[in-house]
Amino acid sequence: MSAISRHDPLDLDRLSSLGRRDFLRALATTGALASAGGLLEACSGSSSLSAGKSTAPGTSGKPKPGGDLKAGLTGGSGSDTLDPHKALTYLDSARAQCLYQPLLQLNAAGQTEFVLAEDISPHGSTAEWVISLRRGITFQDGKPLTADDVIFTLRRIITEKLPGSTPLGPVDVNGLKALDSHTVLVPMTSPYGSFIDQLSYWYFLNIVPVGFNPNKPNGTGPFKYQSFTPGQRSVFVKNPNYWRRGLPYVDSITIIDFSDSVSLQNALTTGVIEAAGALEGPQIAVLKTTSGVQTVVSRSGAFTPFTMRVDQAPFNDVNVRQALRLLVNRPQLINSALNGDGFVASDVFSPYDPDFDSALHRSQDIAQAKFLLKKAGQEKLAVQLVTSPVAASAVAMATVLQQQAKAAGVTINLKTVDTTTFLGPNYLHWTFAQDFYTYSPYLAQVAQSMLPTSPFNETHWSLPRYVSLYHQANVTANAAVRREIKREMQLIDFNEGAYIIPAFIDALDAYSTKITGYSAAKAGVPLSNLDFEHFSFV
Repeated sequence: MSAISRHDPLDLDRLSSLGRRDFLRALATTGALASAGGLLEACSGSSSLSAGKSTAPGTSGKPKPGGDLKAGLTGGSGSDTLDPHKALTYLDSARAQCLYQPLLQLNAAGQTEFVLAEDISPHGSTAEWVISLRRGITFQDGKPLTADDVIFTLRRIITEKLPGSTPLGPVDVNGLKALDSHTVLVPMTSPYGSFIDQLSYWYFLNIVPVGFNPNKPNGTGPFKYQSFTPGQRSVFVKNPNYWRRGLPYVDSITIIDFSDSVSLQNALTTGVIEAAGALEGPQIAVLKTTSGVQTVVSRSGAFTPFTMRVDQAPFNDVNVRQALRLLVNRPQLINSALNGDGFVASDVFSPYDPDFDSALHRSQDIAQAKFLLKKAGQEKLAVQLVTSPVAASAVAMATVLQQQAKAAGVTINLKTVDTTTFLGPNYLHWTFAQDFYTYSPYLAQVAQSMLPTSPFNETHWSLPRYVSLYHQANVTANAAVRREIKREMQLIDFNEGAYIIPAFIDALDAYSTKITGYSAAKAGVPLSNLDFEHFSFV
């Protein structure tokens, strides 16, 4: 899900007061952004952890119970929510991760692990599944977690058509049945071989109690609700009855919404917060050499796609879509917009899926881009790109794309809107825009954004052949057959799709050396997969 032209010539004296989008825009408009990666790299120190290395969580020192942890993120708005099934931003997800838990999720290593469930298995065939819950778990109000709560949650998500409904696919709502107090029978309207992968897209699948009222948060998570002010901050206190013995370590956590990553950086260095998530390259470069700070660079499968609506001109012509993909110099974009914090992508997502086709590769080809534009009758193509600071470096990526497009005679006019506007009524309706996603297995990502029924289908993609292949992949129980189907789908993504995915983007976080318990997170979710229960003071 998801995830900029204000200032004139670069004035170094005022950069410290600029917000994230202004800082990057100022660099971009003066040409400084193109060299920022090299300049900042020269300033880099060694106080960092990387997902490419095997590292122990956090800094040295044993966890010490107690203390009030303060963490910061950007990208929130007045539409922030406490409803775990309606989260849109990292801040929404952070609140949900404190209060609620799913049946299973991807851990920091990008692997599926059970949480509230102890097992999820086919019952005879993939047309029926059985969910076995852990015992001894209670909600924060003391009510035991039971099969009825799982059934209530699944029905709420599906019947209200909430964002988690698509991964639940063919779940037969009326046939859901409690076999006993901790076992749920989940019948399907058709075989569903990828059910586990689909559930690993856990962001919208947290379990809530029967009769759940989002205005009175009550989950099984490590923290209990205390207060919440949309667009500003949330306070949660330790859940004394948490089922994971000895956790969480801290007495409370305050999640603060910052307007930009520069102010987020300043809050960390001045001790206002102890954890800063989803930073950008310029901040990380400075923080690497800052005393009392530990930076964490996670090589993740997260991506910020440029999204082209296939039902709107000029993007209803595949020649135009392919031309725009071919005009991108991907290594240059990574070095300039992301300060080198990412690796090359070729417009296909889910790089850590075991069935990902790494043979698909796309490089810049200006001559071919011009040829395709001429074929489409769009030699002097001019388009508007809507961009917003909904994700780290989104504005910088848009600015670099704008510059690179000129080589093919394409004019991209940037329209900068704030986060509230971007995620408002026009979200998912922009003709040419951006969005952001953390890593998910391939079919789970398809369910979220590539089907006519997907909750985040920004491109309005609805190719019948693609949809048919998706359903075939879910029906088959044969892993080898499913792999070939997924490979065919990826080839369609590559040759006809409506995402420009130039890079898989590193997650950039930083922490005070006063705390420990964090690690690199391959899934791309900030702040160590929002794993606050393991954070502690030392």
